[in-house]
Amino acid sequence: MKWYTLENGRLCLGTENHKIANFHVATDVKLNLNLSTPLLEEHIDLIGSYPEDWYADDAIDYKINNTAKHFFGLSQSAVA
Repeated sequence: MKWYTLENGRLCLGTENHKIANFHVATDVKLNLNLSTPLLEEHIDLIGSYPEDWYADDAIDYKINNTAKHFFGLSQSAVA
């Protein structure tokens, strides 16, 4: 699982396209650079659960969005 930016700069968290389990969350964070970095233990700690438990978490999009803002730039976020 990794953090990556789309062409429009929006930061996402997801699995590789060719993985069996497909997971993708687009956050409110927009970056002015291309980013591709793995999901780290400190990211998981802030999210509060492991990826294998996310399917049962109704608030996972919110938690991932807040984690993205914390680690990748709250000041650069705010997509309307």
